[in-house]
Amino acid sequence: MVYITFPYKGKIFHIDRMLASQLNSLAYNIRSDWDFVLLVTGDRSVRVGKSVLAMQVAGYLAYLFDKMGLNQDAFNIDNIFFESQKIMDDAPYKSKHSVILYDEGREGLAAIKAMRGFQQDLVDFFTECGQLNHLFIIVMPDFFDLKEDMAVARSELLLNVYRSETAVTREIFKDGVKYPVVKYGRGFFQFYNKQRKKKLYDIARAKHIKSYALVKASLPPGQFPNEYTVDEIEYKKKKLDSLMRFKEKKKVKENSISKRYKKYYHTLMYYLKKEHKLCMADIARILGVDKATISLSFKTNIDEEFIKMYNDIQIEGGVGVKGKESRDNSNTSKEKGEI
Repeated sequence: MVYITFPYKGKIFHIDRMLASQLNSLAYNIRSDWDFVLLVTGDRSVRVGKSVLAMQVAGYLAYLFDKMGLNQDAFNIDNIFFESQKIMDDAPYKSKHSVILYDEGREGLAAIKAMRGFQQDLVDFFTECGQLNHLFIIVMPDFFDLKEDMAVARSELLLNVYRSETAVTREIFKDGVKYPVVKYGRGFFQFYNKQRKKKLYDIARAKHIKSYALVKASLPPGQFPNEYTVDEIEYKKKKLDSLMRFKEKKKVKENSISKRYKKYYHTLMYYLKKEHKLCMADIARILGVDKATISLSFKTNIDEEFIKMYNDIQIEGGVGVKGKESRDNSNTSKEKGEI
């Protein structure tokens, strides 16, 4: 492994020489009306340093774009996004030939189905803003969870970050005895060009195996140092703020769902009691709770709101009184031959 150095924002940073050579080709071609998407994954794991490598790649490309006279400030903290919608809202207003980093680790794959919907939106978005000649870096835990459009057609290369495991002996209990342990290390990656990336995706789907070992990487294993090309404190604060907003939105959504199903639950109790004349013990047995819980619920929750819901809307497993009456009247009309 050999590093080369490059200046960025008044500091000197390091990057793997062979990786830099591949990025040079992207910088050379982007001025000919191209735009590119790079993928950075974490070997189906977390906390391996993929965001750090992504920032170093972004910093190096920004250095190249500046040197080529394309954009003097192609990458900064404002070009890092942790929220899917925000990147699509803000990226079109970035200067031409910008480097934009999206780290979806904290939201997208929390719900793969939702992430797949977002991926299609993102592919469409890339097509729409292609004339801006941006370079996008997408950070995610796992390459194999991507749709084919993103994994194969729309992305240019894949960097898979992984941890090293080295057998060593260490004194870990301060008792003078050395024990055999496995030491984990960060700062390692595999490089897959467009052709190898496609082959990896196709073989994984054909064999139903999610493994980066299915295809040999395009280059020998690379390394990267623990260097942030943006202010580390500012970056971590931005990431934490985004995480808190995400958790708050998720909490609001969960509370809304919980409140809705709580109403259904209490309405169902009322339905069982009034329509089927069940006692508290029977209702408790059907719903899988104790009798005291049912009794308390009837005392504190069965009020006009739930009675109105019972009368006005259909509930799963039955219908309200008005709905039942309407259905009975409809059947009677049909028997009489009325329309």
